Amino acid sequence: MNALITDLQQYYSDFLTGDLSRLDDFYHRDLVFADPLHRIEGLDTAKQYFASMRDGLLRCQFEFGLVTVAADSACLPWQMHYAHRALNGGRPLSLRGCSLLRFNQRIHYHEDFYDLGAMVYEQVPLLGALVRGVKSRLAGQGG
Repeated sequence: MNALITDLQQYYSDFLTGDLSRLDDFYHRDLVFADPLHRIEGLDTAKQYFASMRDGLLRCQFEFGLVTVAADSACLPWQMHYAHRALNGGRPLSLRGCSLLRFNQRIHYHEDFYDLGAMVYEQVPLLGALVRGVKSRLAGQGG
């Protein structure tokens, strides 16, 4: 596997303890980072975003599945194990997702795909019951 991807996986294995200055080793200064909530341009802006993401997190570790690497891109399926003070009473949660990376010597595009409802909305007491109810109804309609 590509050494860049292996090093990135190691870094994200414990997101809370990773030194944000190490992101220079993986990401291009003109990085575009996207997830269901944001689109961020520039490595310095991404570092600020990652630092703010850590607020309230008690735990955040990634387990990676089978990675698919092409000449200049990669798809990294992952399972994030996390706990946040404001979600689920701070108890551990898990979320499946996948990252699409595009790179040359460094990653210039990183997009995360995951179910935002499962990550956040389902963990808020009243809203969570509503979201789970809607999902259950939709699942019952077949597809």
